[in-house]
Amino acid sequence: MNPDNLAALEASFAADDRAQLAGEEPHRIALVSDGSVPASYTDPEAVAFYLQPIPDGLWENNVTVRSTRAARAYEPGIFIGRVSPTPLLMIVGDNDRVTPTDLALEAYQRALPPKELLVFPGGHFDAYLGEFEATSGAALQWFTTHLMQDK
Repeated sequence: MNPDNLAALEASFAADDRAQLAGEEPHRIALVSDGSVPASYTDPEAVAFYLQPIPDGLWENNVTVRSTRAARAYEPGIFIGRVSPTPLLMIVGDNDRVTPTDLALEAYQRALPPKELLVFPGGHFDAYLGEFEATSGAALQWFTTHLMQDK
């Protein structure tokens, strides 16, 4: 997020809290935007993925302001050491700016076994697009191995 927009975002969080305490419906914000309107995400990669052409009515480009606040506070790496002994597979893009590659790899290093890592070429959304065969194949193999292991 552009630091110049942080004060306005925090003010929108406070306004939403006040409105909900007064019985109003939760305020909503765009999920993605090119910066022309306030949004949860403005990264060009996220904007391109979410605003690609799709049939009408599949989804709307908005989320609650409270969801945006929760997303900003989300830090899964804090708990990575507590996953064990549940098997862990991390699929990480080598150029991910949405879930930064360096932070994901640092979290993987802190994870306890059993664990596996697949690093694929590309950014965050390439796991679902250009590299889907490799990433979904790895996930399928992982789940098949670890879900069938207990039977």
